[in-house]
Amino acid sequence: MNTTLPFRMLPLSLALWIAAAPAQAEDLMEIYRRAQQQDMTMAQAQAGYRASLEKRDQGTGQLLPNLSLGASHFAVSQDISQPPPAHSNDYDSDAYGIQLTQPLYRHSNFAAYRQGKAIANQAEADLAIAAGELIIRVVQAYFQVLAAEDAQEFARTEKAAIEGQLRLAERNFAVGNATVVDVHEARARFDLAAAQVVVAENQLLARRELLVVLTGNSTGPLARLLWKGQYVYPDPLDMEAWNRIALEKNPVIVSQQHALRVAEEEVEKNRGGHYPTLDFVASHSYNKNGILFSPLTYEYSTNQIGVQLQIPLYSGGITQSRVREAVAREDQAKSALEQAKRTITRMTREAYLAATGGIAQVQALEQALVSSRKALESTLIGYESGVRTGVDVLNAQRDLYRTERDLAQARYNYVLAMLQLKFAAGTLSEGDLLYINERLVMTAGPSN
Repeated sequence: MNTTLPFRMLPLSLALWIAAAPAQAEDLMEIYRRAQQQDMTMAQAQAGYRASLEKRDQGTGQLLPNLSLGASHFAVSQDISQPPPAHSNDYDSDAYGIQLTQPLYRHSNFAAYRQGKAIANQAEADLAIAAGELIIRVVQAYFQVLAAEDAQEFARTEKAAIEGQLRLAERNFAVGNATVVDVHEARARFDLAAAQVVVAENQLLARRELLVVLTGNSTGPLARLLWKGQYVYPDPLDMEAWNRIALEKNPVIVSQQHALRVAEEEVEKNRGGHYPTLDFVASHSYNKNGILFSPLTYEYSTNQIGVQLQIPLYSGGITQSRVREAVAREDQAKSALEQAKRTITRMTREAYLAATGGIAQVQALEQALVSSRKALESTLIGYESGVRTGVDVLNAQRDLYRTERDLAQARYNYVLAMLQLKFAAGTLSEGDLLYINERLVMTAGPSN
């Protein structure tokens, strides 16, 4: 993954809102660092990476010399009956030997060497996938908590406003300035708002549990992403250009390309069972034994050096079967690579459309928020002058709160879409996360 590119796709003019910072608030990088240490999905990926790296050394080892040493000691007792006279012979037998074998030509070993490198390369791509997915999961979980806090705050604010309207309707009804319908409408809205508060509180607890899964323990107050200003479109502003980058750099595709290479080398490795092998062999051995029919012993040393050729003739059809199996696995890997390309193409296009469309949605909601505030002000004036009802006021308040909530969610979706686009393109890095984190502020609650 690219760790040098700046996060240029997010707005460069995010104006941070100045707010009082509560103590012990945690920001995005703190959550991410804890997730790096505690997330079990990432831990599995790291362990798998370390295990797969060993395949590289194992493949190299099959090209290097093998050196073995053997030794033995036996106490031998012989009872000899023929020819007469019968007698026994007891002696010790000692031996040791050392042998060096250097493969000169082993088709399977060369394929295993190349396969080991491909497996290690695939492991690096898989780890990059896990690292990128961790960034996405952390940001997604973080923003889900913020969105749940927004929903809770908006639900509580709406409930308080409706409660005030209910009290006003009851007072007006008592003096004859409102109908019982106004009171019942306000009461129904208040009961519904109270239920929504409970739902929002439970949803917030559930979303915080997602952070617990990532970090291994609970979190405190979170810094919030607050801004207003211009929004930057993806650069380049060309969906097909992003798709070409993704097909070249996306770690999922890179991993599948290496997986195909692994499958190809597996075919060659099994085909090597049909090929002859040639080894250089050097050995030294020493033997000390008793001599039959004699109390004497003899000892000798043997030195050998040369080449050893072996030609496989017949293996019961096992080699052919293994080759057919490996060819089928190779076809499977080719299909998996093509499927990965199609999936990444779809993901890239969806992320691109979400990022570009997200800007339009945020801008539209920002304008809708201005309009909703003006509409509420006008409705309140109309209510005070008697031309609008309490129900009209409640509807205007509800529209304002929902617009605030939807705007906050649209902003989170915009940032997440930008990250997902970079992940699809294979350029997502911790630098992108740092850029977002610098635009977080410690504030007491949601604000628009």
